[in-house]
Amino acid sequence: MRETNEKMTMVMLQTDEEAARCNREHFSALGMEILGVCSSGTDAVRVITELQPDVIWMDSFLPGRSSYDIIEALNAVGYRKNTAIAVVSQVPNDRLAQQVMEAGCDLFILPPLDYQFIRDRFIAVLDKKKAGSAPADDGRFELERYVAELMHEVGVPAHIRGYDYIRDSILLSLGNRNMLKAITKELYPTVAKNNNTTASRVERAIRHAIEVAWGRGDIDTLNAIFGFTVKSSKGKPTNGEFISMLTERIRLDRKLAG
Repeated sequence: MRETNEKMTMVMLQTDEEAARCNREHFSALGMEILGVCSSGTDAVRVITELQPDVIWMDSFLPGRSSYDIIEALNAVGYRKNTAIAVVSQVPNDRLAQQVMEAGCDLFILPPLDYQFIRDRFIAVLDKKKAGSAPADDGRFELERYVAELMHEVGVPAHIRGYDYIRDSILLSLGNRNMLKAITKELYPTVAKNNNTTASRVERAIRHAIEVAWGRGDIDTLNAIFGFTVKSSKGKPTNGEFISMLTERIRLDRKLAG
C-alpha cells in the first residue's frame, strides 16, 4: 500500500497556461511532483515516455491529438499499465467518457476539482495496479468490461464517483455473495478502503449515481432489470437492491458460480 505522504510524479498535458499553473500549485501543495507540462498532443507520448510519471493529467482534447488517441498510443508502447491516467473535460460528455474509460483512462473528471479527492483516487489506482502487476487475468478483464458495459446501459455515467464504487461493489459481490448480505457492515467499508475514502461517502455517491441513472437510463433496460421496482410505488431501488440485481444479472448472464 502506498503511503499517503509518498510523493507521486505527474506530467500535465494542458493547453491553458493559467489552468496548468493552478493545477500545479494545488497538486504540489498535496505533495505531488510535477515533472513537466506539455501543450501538444503530438508530443505527448514522447514527453511521457521520457519523464516516466506515475500520473498523467490531460485535457480531453489537445492540439494534434485527442485524449483517446494519446491513451491508445500509450497502450501501443506498453506504458499505461502501471500509470494512473486522468482525463479532464470542462463539460459533461458521456460518449467521450465511455470511450476513454474503455481505452484505459482511470478517472474522467469534471469541474469543480476536488484536489484532495483526486489525489486519493490516484493513490488507490496506483496501489491497485501495483497489486495486479502479476500476469493479466483475461477472464477478470472480460468480466470488468462486461460490468462496465451493463452500467453504461442502465445509465450510470463513467465520470461520477459513484460509478467506480458501484463497479467495485459488483465485482466484490460476484466474488463473495455474502457481501450482499452485509452492504453497510462489509461492502461499503471494503469499497471505501480500496478507494481511500469513507463508507459514508461511498453510500452517498452510489445513491447519487442511481438517481442520475434513473433520470437518463434506457427505460427498456431498467424495466428488464428492475421491473418490480420501476413499477412499484417506492420508485428508485435502494443502493442494496441496485447492486444486488445488477450482480445477479451478471452472474446469470456470465453463468458464474457462487
